[in-house]
Amino acid sequence: MSFLPLLLLPVAWAGPVRAAGAESWVVETRSPAATDALVALGCIVEVSTPTALQVRCATATDLRAVPGVTHLRAPFVAHAKDEGLVVSEGYGETVAADWRTEGITGHHVKVAVLDVGFAGWEDLLGTELPAHVETNFSLGNVDSSSHGTAVAEVIHDFAPDAELELVTFATDVEFTLALNTLAAEGVDVVNGSIGFDNVWAADGTSLASSAVTSARDAGVIYVAAAGNENQKYISGNLTRGPGASVLLGERWGHTILTRSGFASVSLRWSEPFGQAATDLDLALFDETGAECGRAEHVQDGDGDPFESVSTGECDGETVLATLQLKDPHQSTLGLRAWLYSDYGVDPAEAADRDTLTLPADAEGAFSVGGYEEDGSLAEWSSHGPTDDGRLKPDAVGPTGVSTATFGPLAFEGSSASAPHASGLAALWLDATHRWRDPEGFREWAWAGATDLGADGADTGSGAGALRAGGIPERECGCASAGETYPVLSIVLIAAGYGARRRR
Repeated sequence: MSFLPLLLLPVAWAGPVRAAGAESWVVETRSPAATDALVALGCIVEVSTPTALQVRCATATDLRAVPGVTHLRAPFVAHAKDEGLVVSEGYGETVAADWRTEGITGHHVKVAVLDVGFAGWEDLLGTELPAHVETNFSLGNVDSSSHGTAVAEVIHDFAPDAELELVTFATDVEFTLALNTLAAEGVDVVNGSIGFDNVWAADGTSLASSAVTSARDAGVIYVAAAGNENQKYISGNLTRGPGASVLLGERWGHTILTRSGFASVSLRWSEPFGQAATDLDLALFDETGAECGRAEHVQDGDGDPFESVSTGECDGETVLATLQLKDPHQSTLGLRAWLYSDYGVDPAEAADRDTLTLPADAEGAFSVGGYEEDGSLAEWSSHGPTDDGRLKPDAVGPTGVSTATFGPLAFEGSSASAPHASGLAALWLDATHRWRDPEGFREWAWAGATDLGADGADTGSGAGALRAGGIPERECGCASAGETYPVLSIVLIAAGYGARRRR
């Protein structure tokens, strides 16, 4: 499984793409018998969750015909959301009075960082990170990125006595398995400074987003990066043009930015996943007028409303993205679409809403965007609402902060903003002992947030900038930190998952 390179720029996410290889597949099923049937076909089950398997097969032939298989697709791949003793400047911005001097340092709180990589983590033990952390690197590739290491640094700055667990993953199925496992373990806070862009409806129903809400229901505070996609989407209603051409909004042909001849573009529309019957194609034309990329998967009633192109064959700094119907007699009436580019779109066409990454759309996520040093909303910070009309993000946090991993003021994006909320959640739990109460944290954080001038909660900054005043009182009758709590009952079937080591 490969990753696009991280982009250390003000808008510095590398968006997820479908896995390019033809060997790994996601099989959506609720039938235990499907596993045996897939193994009989020669497939290796890499990861298993209650609703989906990630399998490695020589071919996809006949997989759709396996009894109990409801849908087959390629894995969605996540990417990081970022662009001596180093303490994030964001702590002072977020916490007015230093709670740590009053002994509120994250005692008895366990925080997991769920990320794509933790390169260099061992070098920071005992300085920027705790002397001992738990790890689970059985999924994904720990050395693919140092992004998760920087995230963990910010959390440790806030809550130096919290227990940290570092967990890797690569695909949406692996994310789901890892999060389910953490919820079953009773982890208190999970930070996800990662995202899947334009691969599913942002309505809380994706595999990853559903897992986040289930974790919330089990008592986990899940903090999600809202995304840095505010200049990367074009959205609107679909209407018929001449012949088989399709207009998105009022235009046929949309200007997409490239980088050194590379373009990465995806198209999603509002039919249900696994039930798309409107057969749309996506084509890219470079500045010479030559076609340099095309996606034309079949949507015939059981397909996905999704097309994507990743190519290095485009000449020039922009490409023209066009949409067309395979069957010119089909209708697009009532359909809405989202066109996404890793490298950005023409600012004149860029959407100013509906740009959340997943799983920041989850009902159970505490979703965090970013604000600049002057207190204004970062222009790249993703906006809600969700596709089903809910207000997101919940709040915004600092960005452009210092870490040992990335250097002075260089940790950008909502990747940096989210761990400020996770660290604050650890302090809140230490202070209040309101264990397994994620909605209690949300309400407290909303009440203390500072409006960014939008006159109330809005789809750009949520309730406003995260602010913590005095230490909240510990409530009477709260459970103790060592008490056993009911959590999700989850069957986890994955070879090697759960092997941990403490350093």
